[in-house]
Amino acid sequence: MAHVHRPDGPVALVGRDVELAQLRTLTTAARAGHGGGLLVRGEAGIGKTALVDAGADAAEAAGFHVLRCRGFRGEGDVGFAGLHELLHPLLDRLDVLPARQRAALEVVFGLADGVPADRLVLGLATLGLLEEVAQQTPVLVLVEDLQWLDPSSAETVAFLPRRVAESRVLVLATTRVGDEERSSWERSFPHVLSLTPLHERDAETLVRATGADLPAKVRTRILQESSGNPLALTELAAQHSRSGGQSSGEAPAALPRRLEEAFLGEALLLPTATRQALLVAATAEGAPQQEVLQAVRSLGLSDADLLPAQRSRLLQLSGDRFTFRHPLISSALYDSAGSSARARVHGALAAVTRDPARAAQHRAAAAMGWDEDAAEELDGVAQRALGRGAAAEAATAWRRAAALTAELDRRAGLLASAAEAARQAGASADAAVLLTEARAVTAPTQHRTLRRAARTDWLLSMTADHQGRGAVDLVDLAAAMPGPDERTEVLAWAATKCSVLQEPEDVRAVVRAALREQDTDRPLQRVALALVDPGAPLDPATFERFRAQAQQTDGVLLNCLAFSVEDAGDLAAAQGCWSTAVEVAHASTRTSDEVTALCGRSTPRLGRGDLPGGLADAEQALHLSLELDLPVVAAMAATVVARARAWRGERERATQALQQARTLPAAAPFTRVHASAAWAAGVLALTEGRHADALADLQGAAVNAAVALWAGGDLAEPAARSGRPDLVADWSRTAAAAVEANGSPHLAMLLERSRALLARADRAQAHFEAALAHGVRSGAAFDLARTRLHYGEWLRRERRITEAREHLTPALEAFDSLGALPLAERVRQELRAAGAEPTPVAAEQDVAVRSLTAQELLVARLAAQGLSNREIADQVYVSHRTVGSHLSRVFAKLQIARRSQLVAALGDEARPA
Repeated sequence: MAHVHRPDGPVALVGRDVELAQLRTLTTAARAGHGGGLLVRGEAGIGKTALVDAGADAAEAAGFHVLRCRGFRGEGDVGFAGLHELLHPLLDRLDVLPARQRAALEVVFGLADGVPADRLVLGLATLGLLEEVAQQTPVLVLVEDLQWLDPSSAETVAFLPRRVAESRVLVLATTRVGDEERSSWERSFPHVLSLTPLHERDAETLVRATGADLPAKVRTRILQESSGNPLALTELAAQHSRSGGQSSGEAPAALPRRLEEAFLGEALLLPTATRQALLVAATAEGAPQQEVLQAVRSLGLSDADLLPAQRSRLLQLSGDRFTFRHPLISSALYDSAGSSARARVHGALAAVTRDPARAAQHRAAAAMGWDEDAAEELDGVAQRALGRGAAAEAATAWRRAAALTAELDRRAGLLASAAEAARQAGASADAAVLLTEARAVTAPTQHRTLRRAARTDWLLSMTADHQGRGAVDLVDLAAAMPGPDERTEVLAWAATKCSVLQEPEDVRAVVRAALREQDTDRPLQRVALALVDPGAPLDPATFERFRAQAQQTDGVLLNCLAFSVEDAGDLAAAQGCWSTAVEVAHASTRTSDEVTALCGRSTPRLGRGDLPGGLADAEQALHLSLELDLPVVAAMAATVVARARAWRGERERATQALQQARTLPAAAPFTRVHASAAWAAGVLALTEGRHADALADLQGAAVNAAVALWAGGDLAEPAARSGRPDLVADWSRTAAAAVEANGSPHLAMLLERSRALLARADRAQAHFEAALAHGVRSGAAFDLARTRLHYGEWLRRERRITEAREHLTPALEAFDSLGALPLAERVRQELRAAGAEPTPVAAEQDVAVRSLTAQELLVARLAAQGLSNREIADQVYVSHRTVGSHLSRVFAKLQIARRSQLVAALGDEARPA
């Protein structure tokens, strides 16, 4: 038998000069402070490991701190296993992190008890830790076999590459091709390198380097069958040597299968006991060496049985772990073993594995048929995983537990738990499938499971592309609930769906009737009723009672209240309610709920005239919802950004946000998003003097009654200028009815102003005066200023110059203060026409403030309030060093040198957002 040398070192990288050069370029850039990420993808055996190992060796020689972790087949169900391996050397530096971020890592590593780790906070904590190390020495994060890394760790790794651009950190990862479920990883890395087969000349060089004495005809066949795959070239050469040059005569199998056959052929040459011991190592891959050896001994084998495999280089000891020469070896050994052999090995490993989660998973894998004890163990594993924030792994454990239990009631509960965990992990499609499975086995008497599943279904339908149960279906479910609290809660979900999805009146009537049958002393019942009955506004006492109770309940119910009072016309109450939701969610580290509340608060803030505050909320919500994959929230936030920027005269930014809102996925079924986008487009056209376009766009807001009620206040001006006052009639009737029902002074101002703009000259003044009276009571500074502008324009046309100035001057002050440049310039033109000399346009300092990005402005405001960098990092969800970078740019743009100068430099923008 001819000896075959398996090339390593430079020979193993033959034909990879271009790829090595790219890796060196990225490493040099990272060393200079321009970090990034590279994902190396390719089929099994294409040379990914050889390439990244060479990169790691070069980086280490250049002074990089190299941090490694690797995914192992079958270990993806252990939450944060990869992150433990990656960050364990840095745990002594946790104190440098902001409090919330430090707490997230402490919970994940079991160093402290606390709320489950939020995925965004955890990603920022990991980023902050790496940035801290990179201050002393550049860092290379090397992750091999990303496709097998546990989902929670993989998600954290994917968070990093695009966020290390300003630090000395390079993230280098490998993954196999064809993994459609995780193709999003490629979007996470700024650079993706797809390794292609070797060219014929390089392939032949590699075959010759094996040292195998191959006849020319055999060498030619191996070159053809290997298709330029380096592993195939060497292993097929070895297989030829082992077979003594004999061929089976069969047509060659697909390349991965050929490689597995080659590895199995090599293993078959080993003693039987060695092959049995290898199966243990393959099943336990990634486990500590002692656990593998204990399991080997428990099966009547000895440590020495592994030596032949080590001598043949199928297996090697790396640190305290056994690793295979290539992952295909372990998968080939495991897949070729019979089910009884695998179960026996899993049972042996379960008995010796110290980690409870892995032990439970081995016991479950060893189960043949129903196994209630294994199901119970997995239930405990899932609960602990969810408690640490590993929602994806919790969902997997609960799903497996459900498959092991024969008791239908218990199975239904486990599937409902799995669905909620999958939803929390962002796996919306998986959650929907699990809900269907749970519903199929849930008995009508399992009220708790039915309600839990329905809650997950409802939450999913509010934030993802999932239709879920309809409002009438939820009414039927509520009727089956045993207690009034449960019935009211389910009906509140139905009412929210009616409001958000603009269900027809017959559906709203069903929900309304069911709610009226409930105990009216419950605040939630009144909140829900207000969502489906415009004639049932909330009184202040009920509002405060619900806010107080919501401190201990799910923050989503606060959203119900906020929507109800907003739709009823009370923007001040809506803003207060959303603020409470923001505070509750932030305190409990529920980032997704906080983002939803920030987005919700942006609308009443903007509606009440706080352009800077509304824009800050919307920008932050847009940024975070994209991070957290909340497309519906992102689309809604983008519409508010577009409207705010349109009023500020930032046409390009407004157009970009509007386009983003209209193209984000999953927003299609939500009329509120469509209506809000139409409103933003109308405002943009209005500020540019395109009145016909503005009229057409604003009419598009009619698809959602709640949005149309407020957007309609902008209809009168373009309608009057386009000669189409008739197009305002429907809105006027709706607004008048709403004012009659809720008494909103803000809405009354918009109604009277619209009447004034469309009225005959002898009647306009009375409407303007009424609008001003309502506006002063409303506290809506922006719309009050717009009313003064319209009144001033009318007075000047009536040649009542002195009176016109009395209204135009305070309007200009308000617009300048709020940064509404198009309206401010319009007022200045009116004042000049009235013979006045208006205040000058924005000073150089104001221009500098407007040059700040939304994130820079938010950080600057918080710094002006006296918060430290770490406190700001926890507040706005960035790393503490990113805060420092933002402040450096702020100081440069504002031409200041100290934090104490921020208040003066920011001017009106210094007030809290």
